Amino acid sequence: MALVLVLLCATLFLALSGALVTVVSTESAVSATFREGAAALSAAEAAAIRTFADLAVATDLNPVLGGSVASSFRDGPAAAPRRLPDGTMLDLAAATNLEQCGAATCTEDQMNAVTPERPWGANNARWQLYASGWLRDVVPQPIEAPNLYVVVWVGDDPLETDGNPLADAADVHAPGHDAVLLRAAAYGAYSVRRRIEIVARRWDGVVRLASWRELR
Repeated sequence: MALVLVLLCATLFLALSGALVTVVSTESAVSATFREGAAALSAAEAAAIRTFADLAVATDLNPVLGGSVASSFRDGPAAAPRRLPDGTMLDLAAATNLEQCGAATCTEDQMNAVTPERPWGANNARWQLYASGWLRDVVPQPIEAPNLYVVVWVGDDPLETDGNPLADAADVHAPGHDAVLLRAAAYGAYSVRRRIEIVARRWDGVVRLASWRELR
């Protein structure tokens, strides 16, 4: 009976130890994911703000909206896949299409479709890959920063109703003239991804943030 009692106690202690290890591991993962998510949100905003300097000096926004001119913050050709901090690969072309229509490939009808996230029909933004790279390279001098990869897309401001999302409004008095949408995403460990969308507007050669929202 003493042996049976010892075995029962040992089994109980083993179960309690296993449960404690599981709880500690889970709490550590939750805490790390929360910390990574907070850093990713700030990184997405920093990447978007980084592009303001390029937008400010652009003589014409039409090449930007058409995709022929990109930010000076680029880490190479879009065709090359990027290895993210969690070990997965990011296809920038596929990621761009996901922003365009929620699928790996997009048709014109899909991009013109009215959806809760893209409610402007023919005036829906045609997202162009504008900037990409590591957070540590956002500033000219390398800094010690969280290991996060950031991507920024640019699109036409939805206040324009000309049905041409690849060009800025020609009328200087139009509400969408000299304004663009920027959508930024940051990718981190634990499969973390945080996305924001902002409206950036140019006034007298200076780009200012007009609105900001996080995308879920």
